Order: sequence, then C-alpha cells, then structure tokens
Amino acid sequence: MSQGGVKKLPESKPINFYLKKDTYMKSKLKTTSLAIAAAAVLAASGAASAAPPANLGNTTWTLQTNQDSTQLVITTQDGPGAPGAATCRTINGELGIAPAPAIPIRGWYCPSTGRIHFLHKNLNNGNAVRAFTGNLSDEVVDQPLYMAETMMVEDAAHGDLGEFNFSAVSIP
Repeated sequence: MSQGGVKKLPESKPINFYLKKDTYMKSKLKTTSLAIAAAAVLAASGAASAAPPANLGNTTWTLQTNQDSTQLVITTQDGPGAPGAATCRTINGELGIAPAPAIPIRGWYCPSTGRIHFLHKNLNNGNAVRAFTGNLSDEVVDQPLYMAETMMVEDAAHGDLGEFNFSAVSIP
C-alpha cells in the first residue's frame, strides 16, 4: 500500500496507448489551429495593403463644410517630375457649381499617405480664404473615395474665423 492507504493500480498498456494518442491529437490540433490563425493574419494583412488613389486629377466631390454643401473638382494633378514633387503632387481645381463663377483651389496631395491640403482663394485678390487639410480613404473597388479633417476659415466673409471639420465623398 502506498501513503494514505490508497493502492496503486498497475499501468495498463491500452490506457497508455490512448493517453499518448490523445496527446498526439491535441498537439496536431494545436498546430493546425496555429497554422489557420497565421493564414488569417496573412490574409488580413493582404487586405490592409490597400492604398490611397495614385491620382486625383479629374475627380469630382461633394464637399460638406460647416453647414454648406458644394462641389469640389480637382482638375489636375502634377506628376513626379514637377518641382517639389518628390513625394507629394500639386493639385489644382475649383469649388462651386455653375452658373456661379468657380472658385479656384490650389494645393498638394501625397499619394503614398493620402494626405491632402488645398487653399480656397478669393476671386478678386487671390488671398487665401479657407485652408483644407485632410486625409483620403484607401481605394476600394466599386466604392466612393472619402476625405475629411479640418478646414480653417481665414476670412470672415466666409464664416466665423477658426477651425471646422469638413468631409467629402467622390462622385463617380
């Protein structure tokens, strides 16, 4: 008899076989689960490799600013050979809907990061009236593009001075 009055039974070969088989199956299940988890992580990181659009030239947007809605058209985007365009590209366009005169905008866009900045200029004197700084969404097939962040009003003729949010969605 062993300590405490409990008799130890002799080991049986069939029980040992099933214990070893159970341990082996658990090990294989664990390995398979880890492989599936790793594949899921790789698949997710592949989906995360989406990027902002390379070019915003000839895009039209519905722009929402501080309770106003208007149209933003980015007519051109310079290429990588332009001065100062090692990373970001110059953009040009206009705000507004015809028949009113279009308001020129000029700024830059960084395709690698999706960062955008442009100025709304006064038609008469060319002074900056509002400054827009934001980020673009990544391109997703069959989905519109989005941009949003901060608009700074520099001229009280266009609203209260200060920072406000803005957002825009591309029009196909």
